Amino acid sequence: MEYRDPRDAILEILRREGPVPLYKLAKELGLSYGAVQWYVFSLEREGLVETIKVGKRRYVTLKTSDWMENIKVGDVLEELLLTLAAFGVKPVMSLGEALAVLNRKAPHIAELLKKIIQKD
Repeated sequence: MEYRDPRDAILEILRREGPVPLYKLAKELGLSYGAVQWYVFSLEREGLVETIKVGKRRYVTLKTSDWMENIKVGDVLEELLLTLAAFGVKPVMSLGEALAVLNRKAPHIAELLKKIIQKD
C-alpha cells in the first residue's frame, strides 16, 4: 500500500500491527531513522501517538492503544540481554559470575536478579 504522507503510513502500520519499534517503521517505510523520528514527533504533538522506551529501543504506539497488551515479552527480554551484555555479562557465565559483575557495574540489576532467583 502506497501513501503520499508518511504520517498516514505510520498510523496505518500502528493500527495494523500495534506498537512498533521506531527502526522498524523506518525500514518498512524506506525512510531514514531521523525522518521517521520527525514524523512521529509531529504525530505526538497532535496527540495521535506516543513513544515508549523499552531498554534502548523506542516503540511507537497509537495514543489510544493499551501498549502493555501489545509489546511482546520477547522484545523486552531481548533488550534485557542487550543491557546485560553492555555491563559485561555473557551467556556462558555462571549466575555467580554474572552477579559479581553486576554488583560492581549495575547493582540495581543484580538486586532484581537476586529477587527473581531466591532459594527457599
